[in-house]
Amino acid sequence: MHARPSDRMNQRWPWLVIAVLVLIGLVRFFTFSTHTPLLGYPNNFDFLRTSSCVGIWNFDERSEFFHSPAPDRVVATLVYNSERLWQFCNPSTEALYLSSLKLWHKLGDHFPLQQLGYAKLAVVLAAFSWLLFAISSMRLRLFLTICFVLLLGDLSVLMYFHSLYPVFTCLFFSLFLAVALLACRFNAFTHHRSGWLLMAGLTFLLGFSNQQYLFLGVVMAALFVLMNGRRYPAHAVTVLCSIALAGLCQLYLRPVESKDLYASIDRVNRTDTIFYGVLMNSSNPQEAAAALGLRPECAQFAGVSAHMFSEQRINTCPEVSQVSRFKLLNLAFRQPVTIAKTLLNGVNEYQFVYGFIKHYFPRHASELAPALFASSPSSLIVASPRPLYYAGLTMMTLIAAAAFVFSLISRGKDTLWACAIWIGGLVCFYTLFSAVFGDGMVEVERHMAVFLAGFIMLWMGVFFQLSQSWLRHVH
Repeated sequence: MHARPSDRMNQRWPWLVIAVLVLIGLVRFFTFSTHTPLLGYPNNFDFLRTSSCVGIWNFDERSEFFHSPAPDRVVATLVYNSERLWQFCNPSTEALYLSSLKLWHKLGDHFPLQQLGYAKLAVVLAAFSWLLFAISSMRLRLFLTICFVLLLGDLSVLMYFHSLYPVFTCLFFSLFLAVALLACRFNAFTHHRSGWLLMAGLTFLLGFSNQQYLFLGVVMAALFVLMNGRRYPAHAVTVLCSIALAGLCQLYLRPVESKDLYASIDRVNRTDTIFYGVLMNSSNPQEAAAALGLRPECAQFAGVSAHMFSEQRINTCPEVSQVSRFKLLNLAFRQPVTIAKTLLNGVNEYQFVYGFIKHYFPRHASELAPALFASSPSSLIVASPRPLYYAGLTMMTLIAAAAFVFSLISRGKDTLWACAIWIGGLVCFYTLFSAVFGDGMVEVERHMAVFLAGFIMLWMGVFFQLSQSWLRHVH
């Protein structure tokens, strides 16, 4: 497939396929949203960060306070009481979804959690539809639709609709931004100013969703400029301005009252990255500690998470909370095996648990909704024997690397599906890298949620490439 993807296919049946696929996705969504008991992710206390900004809370009759966690169940009711706790507030895209519910409710109203899911669905469908019509290539439209429906219909993703975890936006908008990047790369994206607005929205919502994935937005913006800056200069400027705005919002919209909390969270994340991440996976923790600028006695805490730290332990190695992650480059130079082993252990920890706190959450969602689970792409990963899982990830790595190299040579630089494959691989790698070097081995399954978007994109790229090769061979 070259320069501009060919659209010789009959224009009617692809639209019919797209409509049927979207209908299937919507049926799965409404099957999920009307399921009894209610499916979703339980609150491990993180919902506090969004509700504190908005004043809409989980209403749990078993808890004395609105801001109490409920890690063992999904709370089915929200209440608009306008109580704000600015010391916990973390402005994000998730807060925008929750705030939209105020348009239909007045102070004091109680309403079902499903309404939050419908608000999220409306935003995601609007973005998908806008992108679908901004793309001029029917093949890319089909690619986008299949990836979107597979992602939307996955039970592990559906459960984010009934939660306040900000990773929800990252799942969909990483896919949308990657497909928009591909469309521009092959001159199959609108040059109209509506395209600028779409790129601005996709980039900003991804960047503003979560600090971890703000930097994925930065990577995507850099790729957009490198790959499409000359052909789409206005879009490139828009993307750069949007990701910069998202970064500024993340930095300056947090209330002053929350400064101490988020400084402590940053210290916890650094501590987990060092002690419960790289030092734990080093064969020589003393040498690794020295490479990170720590005293040798800090190595004794290898394998200890921040939540296991006592006051005495903190006083023994207080400088760990100040270690810059750039020092990991020095460690990578001196102990490359440690970095590789940390990444591999992250891969080993990655799984779909359908509930983050296993010893609290009593029933796996696969038991509550076996049909939805069995027909989800993530169930393939869950059900795979470990050797097959590792073999599949190895194959993904090799395919993505080969696609990247092929796209650099003159013969392959205009090959659409090679670009789709390596960009999907890039999303997977970024998710793994940012998870294990952002918070160590703590809740890897949640921090790596966006891996699924890259996984689907990569394998759909392979599918489309093989289908195209087969059709060419037949004709």
